[in-house]
This record gives sequence, structure tokens and C-alpha cells, in this order.
Amino acid sequence: MRAMIVCTALLAAATSQARPPGAIDQRAVDALARMGAFLRDQQSFTVRMTTDTDYVLDDGQKVRLGATGEVRVRRPDKLRADVVSPRKQRSFYYDGCNFTVFGPRTGMYATVPGEKTILGTADMLQDRYGLELPMVDLFRWGTNESGADELTSAIDVGPALIDGVETEQYAFRQPGLDWQIWIQRGEKPLPRKVVLTTTDDRARPERAIELTWELGVVHPDSDFAFTPPPSSQKITLAEESHAVQTSQRDRAARRPARRRR
Repeated sequence: MRAMIVCTALLAAATSQARPPGAIDQRAVDALARMGAFLRDQQSFTVRMTTDTDYVLDDGQKVRLGATGEVRVRRPDKLRADVVSPRKQRSFYYDGCNFTVFGPRTGMYATVPGEKTILGTADMLQDRYGLELPMVDLFRWGTNESGADELTSAIDVGPALIDGVETEQYAFRQPGLDWQIWIQRGEKPLPRKVVLTTTDDRARPERAIELTWELGVVHPDSDFAFTPPPSSQKITLAEESHAVQTSQRDRAARRPARRRR
């Protein structure tokens, strides 16, 4: 324990000496842009995620809950995502024409027309229905919706191993949010881990996501097509009121995901 405290103190001292408070290390910003460009070049892939999220109870205590997920992508207009936790399960289908969200445990599903691209559909779902696709940041990093202009601090922390993979760790700040990302070193700058800390909540809840990748996967059309099970029930996806949409936009602005229009 003492060795850990000493190492932490040395890291904090080295970081503070290397860069004044609130400084932007251009290397860290460039690393995000390089990662985003690489992700946009991947036309077909599968990414699997393990997520731990803090939820703040009414009395201020934090409870951390886990989930797993898988996202299959074929650019520019095909996506399938499945997310499973002990409390719920959701599947998302975008076949290039329609978007469907399905709850396998309840048998309920809703379908709405999609946009022309994955990102366009993701933006529409968030703005109109308050629905966020799993790992939607993968399609925003390195674009004009990345929120890079909102950064107030950017630090290159240094090398780190994530599941045996050599990565570079970076730390960023923006209003209401501290976040870290571990990017794979070398010719494939893939995000391997992300940690988000909400700073405008006294409890400072966190969300940690670890990612594993399979690039160049050939996904057939059937991966993205939704066929309602015989016992399923179609429902209507309710649009949010203006007030709720505004609240959703405020929450989204605290994420390293999207510059609000």
C-alpha cells in the first residue's frame, strides 16, 4: 500500500510539473484525432465491451452495476448492438432503412425510420427520442461533433498495459466531466479503455468501459435485420417533450461525445 501511495504521489508531482493547470497538450488532442480517423477507416468490425457504471442512490451512496455488450458495424448504414445486464437486455438494429429497439425479456419492440448513416440515425434518436446507441462515441471521435473544442485540459499520462496490450493513457477535462482514455499504441490506435467521471455531481459517479476489437469482419445483411418473434408486441417509441430534450442535451454535453448544435 505504501509503495502504491508513493507511486501515485510521484505521478501527480511529475504531471503537475510537466504542465500548468488547465493546459492543453496538443499531443493528447492529436492522439484523439488520429484514433478517430482510424476508426472512420474501419468499414466493418465488431467491438465487445464490459461496462461498470456508478448509480447514485437518494441518500448519496453509490452503487456500481456491470453490463456487457457487443456492437457489429458495416459502414455506412448498418449496425447491430446487444447489451446485457442483470436487470435488462436490449438489442438495437439499424438495417439502413429502419431502426428497431427490442427488449428480448419483455418481447416488446419499436421501429422508426432511420437516417442515411449510422451517425445521422444516432443523432436523430438522441434528439427526438432521448435514446442513445451503445458506444455512439465511436462514430463521433475525430468529427466536428467530438466536442474537442470544449476541452479545458488535455494530458498525455504515459504508457500503460490493458489486458496485455500496450496503450498510451490520456486524461481530459471539460465542463462537468473528467475523462480518461487508453489508446492502443502502434499502427492500430484503437480505444481500449475509457473512464468517465461526472464532476458536477458531489458523488462524482464514474463509468468505466473496456473494449476488445475484431476488425475486418464480414457481416451479412441478416446480422442487421430484425424479425419480430411470434410472441413479440410492437409498441410506439414516444418522442420526448421539449423540456426533456433540453435536459437530455445538457446531460450529453457532459460527455466526450458531441458538440451540441
